[in-house]
Amino acid sequence: MSEITMTVADLKRQLNGLADSTKLTFPGGLTFYRIKRLGDDEVFIEFNEAQADLTPEFKKRNPNVKVAFISMDSADWDKSGMVRSVNVTVR
Repeated sequence: MSEITMTVADLKRQLNGLADSTKLTFPGGLTFYRIKRLGDDEVFIEFNEAQADLTPEFKKRNPNVKVAFISMDSADWDKSGMVRSVNVTVR
């Protein structure tokens, strides 16, 4: 999957003129978690929802689905704390 990137300058231009009290919302149910520094020139914006690993078969059947985020509450966990599977259904 290709990543979409932007610079801090791009983001600042988008936010220019907004009051500090302006709320940012993330549609689709995503909830902001944190900004994590990856290096001197890159940060990662993280959300509380995990990104689902879509199988090639799923991608073939659903070519318009580019990414799916899942609630960790809906995951099938094994005894070691690893997620075994998550049901991703397209309506």
